[in-house]
Amino acid sequence: MKFVHVADTHLGKKDGNMEERMLDFFKAFKQVIDYAVNNNIDFVVHSGDLFDKPRPSVRTLVFAVNQLQRLKKKNIPMFLIPGSHDTGVGETIISLLDELKLLRNLAEKRYFEIKDSKIILNGEIYKGIFLCGVAGKRANIEEIYRRIVPKEGGDYRIFMFHHTISDISEKFADIPTSLLPKGFDYYAAGHWHGFFKKEYDKGIIVYPGSTEFNDIKEAESDKDRYFCVVDTETNKLEKIKLYPRRHLIYKINCNGLDAKDVAKKAISEIKEISKGAVLVIKLKGKLGSGTKAEINRNRIIEWAREKEFLFTKIYLGDLENPEKPSIGSEIKSPSRIEDEYLKKQNYTESEIKLAKDIITLIGNASKKDVDFVKDEVIRIVEGVLIENTENKTP
Repeated sequence: MKFVHVADTHLGKKDGNMEERMLDFFKAFKQVIDYAVNNNIDFVVHSGDLFDKPRPSVRTLVFAVNQLQRLKKKNIPMFLIPGSHDTGVGETIISLLDELKLLRNLAEKRYFEIKDSKIILNGEIYKGIFLCGVAGKRANIEEIYRRIVPKEGGDYRIFMFHHTISDISEKFADIPTSLLPKGFDYYAAGHWHGFFKKEYDKGIIVYPGSTEFNDIKEAESDKDRYFCVVDTETNKLEKIKLYPRRHLIYKINCNGLDAKDVAKKAISEIKEISKGAVLVIKLKGKLGSGTKAEINRNRIIEWAREKEFLFTKIYLGDLENPEKPSIGSEIKSPSRIEDEYLKKQNYTESEIKLAKDIITLIGNASKKDVDFVKDEVIRIVEGVLIENTENKTP
């Protein structure tokens, strides 16, 4: 038997709030369904985030229903567990699709039971294949995995989940890889948007990745998108390439440039023109003069529009303005300004000290202190005169 494994389709997502980008996610999902109905696929496994929001728009829901009906007409069931984007407060729309028998939500209550603090995953056996899974909620997730006891049986066993494992990223991991239950042939994973494959116990863990680019980081790190086809007889996996919208990413070094020249340089460095592509420009370095606010981004955007790019994103996060004087160095204190001025007038150090002491004294004195101030000034002047006399060379 052969099955399709897909994840993170995020139907309804609008990158840049653009309808064209929403249709890109529709198109990618349709490519998966087209393959399934045209290639004698026995069933489809979807490991979460069918939708981008728990309550998708009517248009998104109608599209999803139409595609799922195509599978149903071919007697190709879809087994699914809700992902983090599919679930919200209260019921998920996935439950409605399950009720309509357009898919089988393995996170529904009928597929598991709690007994003696253990979570028994009863799952479902389909043509000798045992399938079960855990939804993509995050609360107390490690504790949930520790309590899981999958049901025995099945000639081939599939465990579905929507969490990032530590073997992918210690920093972003939801669970340690070791918490995955043992004894499965195929671990159908979701949530991580890039392709990932790893042997585990007697089987393999597979993240097919998202079907479209959800953000610029994804387009920058991995230019390809996939879904997978698996042969249960051999456990061999085939990656089927999808064709997402192109993202052209340019990093422009603006070191030493005047802000008004940045747009011209950026345009001159864009060598590839691709109609309908998303153009991404990342400005970096330190400007020689001007500020980031003075960069003529509209000039770049208008140029890209003329070249028929779908839209343009310009990132300034890695770009620095020219250095400004820092407190305590370039910004001088009043005392330092006084010193520098008096030195330029060729006063000696003792004369400068005298002047500053008198200034301080007068500045701190009140009208009642006039006589005291006179006496104090005379004392200071006499002290300086004596010091100067003693310091003269005989």
